Amino acid sequence: MVRAICFDFDGTLVDSEHLHYAAWQAELQPFGCSLEKSRYMAQFSGVSTYATAKTLIQDYQLPIATEQLMAQKTARFLSLLETELPTPMPGAYELLRDMQQSELAVALVTGSYRKEIEPVLDSLGWRDFFPLIITRDDVQNAKPHPEPYLTALERLNLSADECLALEDSATGIRSAHDAGLTVLAITTPHTNLAHDVGYSALFYSLPEVGEHVRQLLLSPSRHS
Repeated sequence: MVRAICFDFDGTLVDSEHLHYAAWQAELQPFGCSLEKSRYMAQFSGVSTYATAKTLIQDYQLPIATEQLMAQKTARFLSLLETELPTPMPGAYELLRDMQQSELAVALVTGSYRKEIEPVLDSLGWRDFFPLIITRDDVQNAKPHPEPYLTALERLNLSADECLALEDSATGIRSAHDAGLTVLAITTPHTNLAHDVGYSALFYSLPEVGEHVRQLLLSPSRHS
């Protein structure tokens, strides 16, 4: 029986990847480096700040510590948020409203730091949609490690087979799948998901996701 749904944030509910890309690009420029946006979207969408920093340092042979580049990128991203906030994905508000009004518990499970998502949640008025929020601050291992979702399950006091996860990247899908959740995947303009990354259903819009979840809640097996 489905009792909860866990949402990814960046790329799933809000269109924020272009801001993350802009922050990385700005930090690479002083080193005379440039990161193609297509490469960023294909390789780093959904990947943790630490893992991205580590890879970029290795690829470009940058004379900077991983933690320092990571801190600079995060500061740059927060600075960008002061002038441009991510916009909701089409249908995101309606989906969250419907899930809040349903019998499901709702959680946000994101690879971003709390200080990166709080300004966005506040600006959109979305705080009340998420009684439980798991961020990078709450775990030792970021996605694709299952810890973020295992932490959510622990705090929800639910088993994995009682929870759905909605993700847009292979990184997030692997995290939820390895934690045992049923994973719903949604495509975005910058996502090209393989068929073997661990999702059980693939959708092309958030309204489709909402309809699928509603059907699950109405299924006879749920009430048997």
